[in-house]
Amino acid sequence: MRRVTVITALVLCLKASAAASAAMFVIENPARNISNPAATMNNPAGQSNNPAANIYNPGTRLDSRNPLSPPTKLPEPPATASAAARPAQGQYKPQIPQKKYYYKTAGAYLRTAKIAFAADDYVEFLSVTEDALRRINAGTLSASANIKHKLHQYKAFGYGLLE
Repeated sequence: MRRVTVITALVLCLKASAAASAAMFVIENPARNISNPAATMNNPAGQSNNPAANIYNPGTRLDSRNPLSPPTKLPEPPATASAAARPAQGQYKPQIPQKKYYYKTAGAYLRTAKIAFAADDYVEFLSVTEDALRRINAGTLSASANIKHKLHQYKAFGYGLLE
C-alpha cells in the first residue's frame, strides 16, 4: 500500500512540474495590441464607380438591321464545313519540296542548313532540316537530343521566316 501511495505522489509531482514549466514558457505576442489606423481610412481608389461605363455609344448597334433598335448581342453563326476546312490566318504552312540528302551525320545536316541560311535560301534551309528530322524519326540517322532540339528550332524558325 505504501508503494502505491509513493508512486501516486511521484506521478502527481511530475505532472505538477510539467504544468509549472509549461506556464513558465508562455509566449506573449506584443503585436496583438497594435492598432492600425490605416485600416479605417477612406480610400477613393477602392471605389468601383466608373463613369465611363455608362457612356452612350451608338456604334455598338451598327451590326443590327435597325441602328435605332436597343443594343442586343447577336449570336455568332455556327462554323460551316468550308470554313473549318481552310486554315486560319496564322496557320498558313507553305509547301516545301521534299528533297533527299545523303549525309552520314546529323552535324553535316546542321552545317548544310547553316550554309543555306547564310545564303538566304530559306526553302533549302527548311528542306535540309525536314529531311534530317524525317531520317531521325525513321531511324536511319542517329542524333543526340540536343541536335534534335536544334533541328526542331530551325524548322519553326524557317517557317516563321517564310511567313
